[in-house]
Amino acid sequence: MILISIFTVIFLTSLTGTLIFLFWKVVSIWLERFGEIKLIRSLLYATLIFYLIPVVVLWLMYGMGVVSEGKAGGLLAATPLLIEVARWISVVWLVGFIAEVIRYVIHQNARRQLIKYSMRGGERSKRIVGEIKEQLHIKRNIPIYELKDCKSPCISGFLKYQIFIPEKIENEEELKIILEHELRHYVQGDLHMKEICAWIVRIQWFNPFVHWLVRQVDIWGDSVCDLYMCYGSSNCWGIERYFDVVIKYSATKKIKGSYGRMDMARSRKELKRRIVRMKKLKTQKRLGRALTAALVLCFALASAVTSLAAGEGVGNLYRKAYEASMEQTYEASYEADETELNTEEFTRERDGNMEIVETDEEVNLDQKGVNAYTWDLEAGVIYETGLFWASKGDTIAVTMNPSPKGARTGVGLDQPNGILRGVTGVGVYSHTFTVSVTGFHRVYAENLESKDITVAVTVSR
Repeated sequence: MILISIFTVIFLTSLTGTLIFLFWKVVSIWLERFGEIKLIRSLLYATLIFYLIPVVVLWLMYGMGVVSEGKAGGLLAATPLLIEVARWISVVWLVGFIAEVIRYVIHQNARRQLIKYSMRGGERSKRIVGEIKEQLHIKRNIPIYELKDCKSPCISGFLKYQIFIPEKIENEEELKIILEHELRHYVQGDLHMKEICAWIVRIQWFNPFVHWLVRQVDIWGDSVCDLYMCYGSSNCWGIERYFDVVIKYSATKKIKGSYGRMDMARSRKELKRRIVRMKKLKTQKRLGRALTAALVLCFALASAVTSLAAGEGVGNLYRKAYEASMEQTYEASYEADETELNTEEFTRERDGNMEIVETDEEVNLDQKGVNAYTWDLEAGVIYETGLFWASKGDTIAVTMNPSPKGARTGVGLDQPNGILRGVTGVGVYSHTFTVSVTGFHRVYAENLESKDITVAVTVSR
């Protein structure tokens, strides 16, 4: 159940992130017409939050009461059919996640080997890097490595950074452009974003949109860097001179899967778009500050509404699946005759001879809530939920679904006065209790068999 719960959280988080990412994509197309490159990248980084924070899960837990906390295992705890399906899906996800982690380790090892077989940059490279670091106010030591077979310069790392450049760069001006470009990526924090994206890809490997997300982080990180190099650098490189160098030292083939580094250019097709984007900036009309602030606010509100709508939709889908799977369970369950059922409520005092396990699992009596618990009960043992408040006259519906189907069980309320109210039955049965004492209650389930059983208990208003 732990694995199922983890995958459920990851899947719903991936769903929310994808919805916000698609919304960002639409907004970015409009913003690009105004040359708002920095704003596009900032909003893109904001979308990463929705790939990291389980917004939908939190909404389901606290807004709709669909998710139950505790040993039951979360969203799917009350539906045996969905549990079985989710179990296999979760195993497949785990295998894919382990494979992605192995790839990550191999990639890290390859980077270390790259350093091992390269040479440290000469005095000229160190001098130029020192000058650029002073201009950009960089205090960290970032070593330069020269590679014989390096075509496209790049900067890599997360906690420790390295810049890799071709072994032979005879033109000093070209070397300045290359090193300033790579150090600009460091100043912008692009490598931190790439590392976050790398783990999003590994955790959510099943989502094709996360790979698109990584490409967009590359594209707009490079575009902001282009903006600085063409228009904001103290060296005033200009569009033509800067892109002459980028074209000369860009890779001839499309680079794939390099999540831990930023390259001069990842493909010739995207490089053409970057050049056109910079040339258009001269004639594009920019958005005013007030309009920009309003747009950012609208984006934040729309993202929040989208997340809540996703939570509502998932909640409704879950309830329908829950009802369908429970109906199927009822049809296939053990049919008890009237002599085996005791639907008349009885009361008994709670005493020290009873073996009672208080699980402290939350009960939400919201009208939309579905509280689900799966317990392994030893013979004669009583399991109880956590405390919840109920007023006199409230109704609480409890459904029992044991495994094996013919097991005899009991369910009921542990009242504030220490008196247990309950009913007993065989197989699947339900009972609605009317609260007679205002205060904190618990719902209990009891194994009346001489052997261990598993029970699925649901509690609702």
